[in-house]
Amino acid sequence: MLFEGAAANQERPEEHTALHEHYFLLGDGSILLRDMRPDSENPALERRKSRCCQRQTLIHGTCINCDMDLCEECGYSCSECSEFICRSCVTVFDDCPESPLCERCQMFHT
Repeated sequence: MLFEGAAANQERPEEHTALHEHYFLLGDGSILLRDMRPDSENPALERRKSRCCQRQTLIHGTCINCDMDLCEECGYSCSECSEFICRSCVTVFDDCPESPLCERCQMFHT
């Protein structure tokens, strides 16, 4: 009985959530945690060289608009859907950098 229960637990796939669901990027190297509950698990972050600006950074992701690499120094979180956006897309497409929007949210934003 116990062995069958243990096998069933191993068959369930682990739930992995995207980084944008855990962290909010402000574009200046600041990272805010979305879920401050002590029992929630945040992915382990480690400093490594980023592909976008060659700095030692914690967040390594891609822009939802253009698939360009980004980090906490070069990325923002969309103020509507929280997906990561690169600094280039915010500069080119967004007229309000205080509350940046991804291309999809900008299309439906009033």
